[in-house]
Amino acid sequence: MSEKARKAFEERGYRMEWELKQQTLGLPDTKWAPIVLDWATKHWGVQDPPSMPDFLRQHDNIMKDQIPDVQACKGAKELMKKLCQMQGNEKKDLQLAIATSSHQESVRQKRIKHEDTIFANLDALVAGDDPNVKNGKPAPDIYVEAARRIEVDPKQCIVFEDGMPGVRSGKAAGCFVIAVPDPRFEAEERKQFAQEADLVLDDLTQFDPNWLLL
Repeated sequence: MSEKARKAFEERGYRMEWELKQQTLGLPDTKWAPIVLDWATKHWGVQDPPSMPDFLRQHDNIMKDQIPDVQACKGAKELMKKLCQMQGNEKKDLQLAIATSSHQESVRQKRIKHEDTIFANLDALVAGDDPNVKNGKPAPDIYVEAARRIEVDPKQCIVFEDGMPGVRSGKAAGCFVIAVPDPRFEAEERKQFAQEADLVLDDLTQFDPNWLLL
């Protein structure tokens, strides 16, 4: 990495540029890793990038220290709490599942901090490296598998997604998709979410769980 790129990286708090992040958001590692490696040679001055397997191994080692500190999206904890209450009282046939491109080991680490909130009362969890998920987002596989495990027709499922690959994955599976785009997306980019998702929210506080009872 060039000294200029390294300094800019440090100034961003060791986070990738948003222009790169938005290209990789929601993709499985086999799809986002090549994008990052290509970006590294074109924008970071990396002349001898590692192979994709080596890069992903290094990435996983670094993320082991970072993942336990991942924060929940705005409104996520409150929404999950309400859904769990509805699951046990008002709407007993409500099923909750997580379908994530993250690998099972990453999910395990994320649960350390959020087990009693985000992961409480889940009926199913499908990770990106699940053997039944042959193709990652934007293919429909992961949502089809999640729906199968909770024994619900995908057409009766509501999906919450923050990236376009996930929106397309949910729609391809036949689900009703609610997009909650990262606030860093520009207005023009948000139009794409509005065109492809069934509903677009600024954050999860805007979703009223009582809609599920209508």
